[in-house]
Amino acid sequence: MGMDKQINKLKLLRAGESEKFFINSKFHEKMEEQSLGLLNLPTGKIVANDPLCIYETESFEKAVKPGQYPVILYVQHIEDDRRVAFAEIRFTENPPVRFELALIKGQDAEKLGEDEYYGYGVDSGTGGFMDELTCGEFVTLVGTFDDGMLPELEKALDYSYVYTYSTANYKLPGTDNNLTAFSSGYGDGCYASYWGYDKNHELCCLITDFDTIDDEE
Repeated sequence: MGMDKQINKLKLLRAGESEKFFINSKFHEKMEEQSLGLLNLPTGKIVANDPLCIYETESFEKAVKPGQYPVILYVQHIEDDRRVAFAEIRFTENPPVRFELALIKGQDAEKLGEDEYYGYGVDSGTGGFMDELTCGEFVTLVGTFDDGMLPELEKALDYSYVYTYSTANYKLPGTDNNLTAFSSGYGDGCYASYWGYDKNHELCCLITDFDTIDDEE
């Protein structure tokens, strides 16, 4: 999908007009918002990654004011099937008027082709958000387990499971730092995140697109 279409998709989502995604659908589809609680960002530097197969540990180049921010999931219902289509960290309630691709240091959006983008890799069917500080603590904690998996996080995801997705807001033991984790659309892939800016040119949200809405829709 070209960047212009991608941006239009995000604008419709945040404008509460997601029903337009499904005008040409042959199925009964709808999008529902689900709160996943607050995410603590003690440094304001955000890492988006697969928390069960940690490949990406570097934060996005842009940062936000440290604090706690709500995480909202957009769950796409397709008949009896439910998929996390988008995941958002909302910094303010101001509506976004423009979006840009979220980049880590060294990435250059100008070098991308029409249908190219930067994103993070998913191999466990799970995506997530965490602070840079939390990510360092999390990697150290996970390293104490031979299989590189954190049993308590896996249990939290299993406990929340409803057909066909799971979620978790997991606090690291002995800290105030937490991470949010959720099923990634239809599973594994590479998924991009986008900064949203309000009319005052201030960051108001960060949204990851799990690519469940195609061009035709």
